Amino acid sequence: MKESNTQLAWPLIGNEKAIEFLTKSLLSRRLAQTYIFTGPSNLGKTTIAYCFAKNLMLLDSNSNLDLAHMDLDKLNLSGDFHAISREVGKKNISIDQIREFIKILEMSSFANSYKIGVIKEAETLSPEAANALLKLLEEPQEKVVIILITSHLEHILPTIASRSQVINFYPVRTEVIHDKLVKEYGATPSLAKKCSRLALGRPALAVKFFEDQEFYQDYLSKVNVFLNFFNNNLVERLADVNQLLSEKKEEASTGRTTSQILEIWEGVVRDLLLLNLEQEDLIQNLEARETLLAVKERASLSRLQKLWPLFKISQEYLAANVGPRNVLENIAINI
Repeated sequence: MKESNTQLAWPLIGNEKAIEFLTKSLLSRRLAQTYIFTGPSNLGKTTIAYCFAKNLMLLDSNSNLDLAHMDLDKLNLSGDFHAISREVGKKNISIDQIREFIKILEMSSFANSYKIGVIKEAETLSPEAANALLKLLEEPQEKVVIILITSHLEHILPTIASRSQVINFYPVRTEVIHDKLVKEYGATPSLAKKCSRLALGRPALAVKFFEDQEFYQDYLSKVNVFLNFFNNNLVERLADVNQLLSEKKEEASTGRTTSQILEIWEGVVRDLLLLNLEQEDLIQNLEARETLLAVKERASLSRLQKLWPLFKISQEYLAANVGPRNVLENIAINI
């Protein structure tokens, strides 16, 4: 690895401890072959993985590639970086994907640099795929770095985790996200407050709320569907569930979208609990404040406390391959 005074580039919001550790690893040349980036979704784990890959290639490469200004698409085309994730409509990352992943990493470097592989949603590796990856880790390749990204470390094969450097990612303080949205992204204080509060400490999600209006409105629509459950009869609630699943039928069939819906609805229940406890300043869904206050009159504390465990059970049902429709309809029936 060449000596360099190049300023390493990292995202601007949060993850300071993870970034500090990775920076020291890069500059000291003390690299693990396998890292696991773990923590709740939308904390910036994937972004940090891409930045780590680019920084490593920038420090190590003897080529004239302009890595400092290389975006993700160009990074993928560099030949020394390869990222995989679960294919659309599939429940798991397949063994065929991992075999191709291993094949690419075993090829010679195009830029006489490290080969870097990233596996997103690593908890979805099929048992066969996980075992194939483990075999690679048991026979380390020179100048190969693999990064597994997961929101569920407990679902990673223990023998893989034991051979990896685990780096934990944590939520970022709301005020830090708010200030960055205002100063770095040009958000108004009012919108920054809504996005940062809605993101619950997840900077990547806050930025997406700010930059993608369609995504923001889609999130709010799912909040409103759940709030309407408290006013609607059972037939209407089941019709709302059917509409939710029909909007993104392909994604919903994998359970991925359904899990996200459950997280959104759980946040609404949390807000209603906070309102019952007179903690309005802590609610997540500021945009839905008026509707939340109206629903609060029909959502007693005892009713909400009975609802709370239902979400954990529902996520367990999804993990056990219960159909998304059955999971969401079960909530609509029992609310």
